[in-house]
Amino acid sequence: SRVWVFGFYGSGGSVLEGLLALGPDDMEPWISRIDSYIGPDFMIGERVAPKLEMDDLHVICGEKEAYALEDAKALYKRQWTENEYLAEMDLPDGYSPNRMLEILRLRAHYLIDRGSTLNNPHIPKRFFATFADRQVPAAVVNDGLRHHIRRAIRQATLASTHLRRLAATLGATHSRAAP
Repeated sequence: SRVWVFGFYGSGGSVLEGLLALGPDDMEPWISRIDSYIGPDFMIGERVAPKLEMDDLHVICGEKEAYALEDAKALYKRQWTENEYLAEMDLPDGYSPNRMLEILRLRAHYLIDRGSTLNNPHIPKRFFATFADRQVPAAVVNDGLRHHIRRAIRQATLASTHLRRLAATLGATHSRAAP
C-alpha cells in the first residue's frame, strides 16, 4: 500500500544519478519473494512455541511454586510495561507455574518472530532493470527535483490498482463528508 521512491547514486554515494518511484503492484514480485523466503520461519515459530512444556520452564527458570515479578521480567524482558506485568499476575504477588509457562511460550514466539525477519533485504539490480524506462535521469531530476518526485509518485500511484481503489474510497468518503 506504499509508493517506494528510490534514489540511485554514483559510486561515491553523494551524486544522485537517477530517481525511480514504484507502486505496490510494481513491488509485489519482490515482496512475494521475500515473504516466501521468511514465511517458513514464521510457521516454525507458530509450531514450536506451543510445544514448550513445564519441564522446559523448569530448565529455563528453575522449579518454583510461584514466580516473582523479577522472574517474569527476566524471562520476557521489556515486552510489557510495569502495569502489564502486574495485570498478568495470577497470584497475589506473582505468577503460577502455568502462567509462567504461558509467558515462556510468548517469549519463544517473540524470539522466533524477531529472528524470522529479514533485516535490510537488498533489492537486486536486475529487479530495477525491469523499470529502467521509468527511471528519471539525474540531469532531469536536478532541474526540478520536487516536481519530478511528485510526478513519479503520482504515476506509481495511478498505476497501482490497490492505491487507485484506496483513493476512490477516500474520495467518496470526503465527498460525503463535505457540506
